[in-house]
Amino acid sequence: MAKLQLGGLNRFPRTTHATVTEHLRQAILLGQLPGGTRLIQAELAEALNVSVTPIREALRELSTQGLIELDAFKGAIVRIPTLAELEEVYEMRSVLIPLSVKKGIAQITPQQLQVAESLLDQMEATSDHEQWVDLNRQFHNILDDATQTTQLKQVLHRLSDVSAIYINLSFSEQPLRKEESEQEHRAIFQAYQRKDIKTATKLTLSHLNGTLDVARSAVMNQAATRYR
Repeated sequence: MAKLQLGGLNRFPRTTHATVTEHLRQAILLGQLPGGTRLIQAELAEALNVSVTPIREALRELSTQGLIELDAFKGAIVRIPTLAELEEVYEMRSVLIPLSVKKGIAQITPQQLQVAESLLDQMEATSDHEQWVDLNRQFHNILDDATQTTQLKQVLHRLSDVSAIYINLSFSEQPLRKEESEQEHRAIFQAYQRKDIKTATKLTLSHLNGTLDVARSAVMNQAATRYR
């Protein structure tokens, strides 16, 4: 078995539970640790140059976030994307969108709009799909953050995190969706600028449905390949 390679934690100021959790979370969301990967504490500790204790704590937290599964016999395993989970996540996001857009447009600041526009510029400029997926998540999180509602933001962020796994998976299925998504993002952003709640809601729902269609196809193809 090849030795686990995850890179160091040099960019973080401290090798604490929080930084280890974030490092592993990013690796899962960006597909560096794909679904079904067994996470062995000793290997992770060696790869990240930390003790086993923060690894154990991080795995517990990632389990509560729905990114890994803890099994008494198999240990920690990155959750395998499923069609049922995908449908549930996007159904929940669709239900919450009218509320989040309404609150977000009313509260969004010029600074948040500036950050959102910068993220869009970066998405359009990059050809790295992992970077694009992360920028996409940040863009939607900026709009969700504008709601200024703690509980709603927390739910939306968690759904956005899980969605990133499926978006990353679907990128190889239909890479041309990138340009279409960027055009949709621009239109959503402009609706926020105009404070047009009706248009922003309609565009966001349509954007999610388009992403869902591609992700659904990717999950089904992956499942078919797994069981051949």
